[in-house]
Amino acid sequence: MTLTGNNVTNDGNNNYTLRIPKMGLDKIANKTTESQADFKLVASGCSSGISWIDTTLTGNASSSSPKLIIPQSGDSSSTTSNIGMGFKKRTTDDATFLKPNSAEKIRWSTDEMQPDKGLEMTVALRETDAGQGVPGNFRALATFNFIYQ
Repeated sequence: MTLTGNNVTNDGNNNYTLRIPKMGLDKIANKTTESQADFKLVASGCSSGISWIDTTLTGNASSSSPKLIIPQSGDSSSTTSNIGMGFKKRTTDDATFLKPNSAEKIRWSTDEMQPDKGLEMTVALRETDAGQGVPGNFRALATFNFIYQ
């Protein structure tokens, strides 16, 4: 699997960084497009006989907003509070955020499994508690897990 998109970098070991440009807290609180970034998960190196791919997500889930991933408590490079990131299929609303550390999954369509297509996704920064977000640098780790047959 590879991750592609604007603002995506790969360290060469399949560890990807997706940077969302700087924005004001109002963009996060109002859930504007400026608080989101689009990317694609692309199936690569897979045999042609795959019939399905399921994607799940793991990360440090917020207790107040369990569909959002928050920074690790010991990560001093992340200076925000009450901000988390959610992942959803592109063109869907926030209610469809993939819940980390759960059985929730996204099953790829046949078209999305094609190497020239991919699963179009959006990551969005959101307040974990409405009206309580504190601006700053945000950094959190999300791990995508893939099961296929």
